[in-house]
Amino acid sequence: MRKALVFMVVLILCLTYGVAANVQKIHAVDSDVYEAISNLYISNGYALPSTAGPWSTGELMKMLMKIDRSTLGTAGQSVYDYVLGMLTEDEKTFQFGVDVALEGYFHTDTVNFTEENDWIRDSEERKPLIDLKLETWLAEHFYGYSSLTITGRRYHEHTSTDGPVSDYYGVHGLTSNLFFLYGHNIGDLDFGMPYRVFGAFGGDAWSVQIGRDKLSWGPGVSGNFMLSDHFRYHDTGRIALYGDTFKYTFATSFFPHPSQYYPIMEYDMNSPNYGKFINQRSQDQPLGGMQMFIGHRLEWRLFKEKVGLVVSEAIMYQSTPSGTQTQYSADTSTQDSILDLRILNPSMIFHNLYVRSNANSLLALELDFTPINHINVYTQIAIDEFSIPGEGGTPGVADKARPSALGMMVGAKASYPIRKGMMYGSFEWAKTDPYLYVRDNGKREHTLGEYGMNFVGAHREYAGASSHMALVYIEEFLGYQYGPDAIVLNGNVGYREYGKWFAEGNVFYMLHGTHDKWTLWSHVYNEANVDATQDKPPYLSTPTDKHWTENNGDIDAQSRDAVSKMLVMGIKGGYTLLPGLEMYVQTDFINMVNPGNRSTNPTISDVQLTFGISYSL
Repeated sequence: MRKALVFMVVLILCLTYGVAANVQKIHAVDSDVYEAISNLYISNGYALPSTAGPWSTGELMKMLMKIDRSTLGTAGQSVYDYVLGMLTEDEKTFQFGVDVALEGYFHTDTVNFTEENDWIRDSEERKPLIDLKLETWLAEHFYGYSSLTITGRRYHEHTSTDGPVSDYYGVHGLTSNLFFLYGHNIGDLDFGMPYRVFGAFGGDAWSVQIGRDKLSWGPGVSGNFMLSDHFRYHDTGRIALYGDTFKYTFATSFFPHPSQYYPIMEYDMNSPNYGKFINQRSQDQPLGGMQMFIGHRLEWRLFKEKVGLVVSEAIMYQSTPSGTQTQYSADTSTQDSILDLRILNPSMIFHNLYVRSNANSLLALELDFTPINHINVYTQIAIDEFSIPGEGGTPGVADKARPSALGMMVGAKASYPIRKGMMYGSFEWAKTDPYLYVRDNGKREHTLGEYGMNFVGAHREYAGASSHMALVYIEEFLGYQYGPDAIVLNGNVGYREYGKWFAEGNVFYMLHGTHDKWTLWSHVYNEANVDATQDKPPYLSTPTDKHWTENNGDIDAQSRDAVSKMLVMGIKGGYTLLPGLEMYVQTDFINMVNPGNRSTNPTISDVQLTFGISYSL
């Protein structure tokens, strides 16, 4: 009876707002609407709503209907009404939109912080100068979206000494998103767009999305172990089936095969270019091979919806055995692009396919619990490699064993409605093993210059208007953005009056060992068999202070001898001056000890400031 009354209230409000029948609109993973619903759930004693984004309007509406508006105070009702208004706004068959943003960036250290990944507000968060949007509701069950941005490229050049470089991220003390003032002027226009473009269709309890968008699976604030929203985009096909207490998601994502960009550097010591980046990736290089992510996710809501339980499993599939190519060649005609259709079984346990030479599997478990109103606690566990009896021995005990590769996260979130908005906060701890996401190439040994079977994807991006080299491949972890060999502490607190203003403070601290996305995988040995020449490394714990194996991105990686320590303290806020007109600011202080994991490198620090104003039409 109570749910029926709630449904009637929502129906009346929907009619008041003039809702259309189509509820297939897709809301991005950074949606304020989802954030508001999540805060309402915590505040009202529910487990977290589905943490597998993006979400359709229909799914978000089902989430909202679980909350009885009449039991909320004035502040909670304001948040509820904001969500309802956003989900029931008028829809036209075609809807055009234009976002214009002017941003400025200032920082104090133009010597050590000169790369895109040195910025807290990096290329993923910076707004384009102009964003042209088109939404289409062609029929009751269909939705389309495209975003055409006018902005500068992430990199404007590629050199054999430094790899991809840019004039936009630190060489100058003061820059802006007026990209034509730097680098190659208007020649640095980013033609990689659109970065968010897709079609979607669905029904009352299901949604299908095909195209390009960000994906995120998990409750983490600093990131998630299987899919995180830091990854620029996924060329994806995604199916979501959702009910009151259960949701199933199946997703795929496709990437360039590593043979397109490996080896990264020249490794022949007799070559005059030894240690330099290979500078010959271009559009003339034929494509070959296939690399794809395939994952499925099951979410349950238990014990009167106070507990959430999630099991996710995925594989990174490469169609061509990695060991067949150890030297870069523009001729990829010998590489196959065969997809074994058996791996597309949405109900299969991927680990049990036994295709180690073609795939690497990853299992993630999540649990969250809201014991009292306003407080939610959660955990994530990732299992990439874990030895069981008969699978090669116990690391550190057996004479030779495969290293365990696990990730663990625990955290707590809080939300409390105040005035017309929501006070919120979180604290999170995460730890990743030195070989998480990193694996050999199928031969059970890994050689310099060979790509592995890693949970790493690449984006092809244009770089170098004045260079013969046209393409650069940007590699990123699909899961936790800080990768393996890291311990992270993150805390934040903020207040948001949705649609009006917000303010937030954040403290981040990370210990990072010597391993990264280019570290070569290796068996590990007990202390009696460890080889001082580094051919037989010991079983390592996080964070490492010695890089035992070789590294595909750093010829001199074995000189890494220290744990890097990074502290970031930041504040940010925004205010809506008029409907569609917003101003915002963000400032961060960064301090790094042992940068580059070398004790001889002095401590460095930077103050970074972003300020901007945007208008949406």
